[in-house]
Amino acid sequence: MKTVKLYSKTPLRLSRICAASFVLSILASCGGENGKPPVRTPDDPTGTYREYLSDIRRQTDPSFVALTKHIRQWQTVKDSVFARLQRDTLNPAHSGLREECVRLHDSIRIEFSHLTLSKPRTYQELLALKEQFSPYGEDEELRRTAEDIRPFFVSLDDLPASRGGKQQILSKYRAFLSETIRNGIHSHDDLTAYIRKEDALFRAFLTHLHELDGENMADITRDTERCCSQLFLAAERKEITYREAMLFLAMRTNRRQLQNMRTCLDDVRNRKVKTPAQAQAYIWMLVQPYASLDGFCMTLLSGEEKKQLDRMAAQTPAAFSTLSRILQSENTRLDELPGMLMEIFIHTL
Repeated sequence: MKTVKLYSKTPLRLSRICAASFVLSILASCGGENGKPPVRTPDDPTGTYREYLSDIRRQTDPSFVALTKHIRQWQTVKDSVFARLQRDTLNPAHSGLREECVRLHDSIRIEFSHLTLSKPRTYQELLALKEQFSPYGEDEELRRTAEDIRPFFVSLDDLPASRGGKQQILSKYRAFLSETIRNGIHSHDDLTAYIRKEDALFRAFLTHLHELDGENMADITRDTERCCSQLFLAAERKEITYREAMLFLAMRTNRRQLQNMRTCLDDVRNRKVKTPAQAQAYIWMLVQPYASLDGFCMTLLSGEEKKQLDRMAAQTPAAFSTLSRILQSENTRLDELPGMLMEIFIHTL
């Protein structure tokens, strides 16, 4: 699978996301202001980009729908401009064109920052933006493969969580991670057994989340990352495929993100978060999915998971308001966070 092979070039990044999730656990009608596309000058890519920059500067206070249309248009214009530059790289007369287009590109990005931050944004809009501009959104083979794997993850809900108090669960977790590192992962059965056992422990861990203030779990974070890396080592040894490693880890991460968010929101609503230190940790945990779920992970979400995520996104501002009161701070600027995260995402396109 082409896209999975491309994504598998960054296994360490995904391993670190998986570890972090434990602890803090349309070009059609999008023209200018008058509805017309910017003037295209095939022999002058800088002219094309300059015209588009002028068009964007005339936009004011766009709705989310309008913003996404402008982004789609920008992506098309950008591809056209830089494709033209690529053909002209051997022409001495055009030696300064690339530098000028890069300068214009940076100016356009700044304008999109202004447009994005010109009005309040929501977490639902942030998630929709990530899904709409995922490079994997049209990969039907990826979606079919994910659906073949999904019954395994659904079956995890039928298994009981591990039992025990806070210290018992942490001790079991550490022992499980150490055993996995010692024995390694050498087959598809090892892979699914690891995820199955870890999931039962993680769900038990979440029941004690509000009790973990002050606990040092750096070793669990480190060992979780090492366990995730075991999957890619197995793929290098051809004991499992890179496709298996990437898809199972990404879908595992999605599941954990949703579980963690649900627990955080429930704990806040049930007044289990009482201290400023707890509030700060819960803010970080609630922010983490919005920051770390990328296009690959968004594409692998099931329809039901997307609905869950959207419902929790709608509940996040109220949770942040409660946590801000616990922090006794009126300057958290958490209401600006969706826009800032949208701005960061747009800059990565």
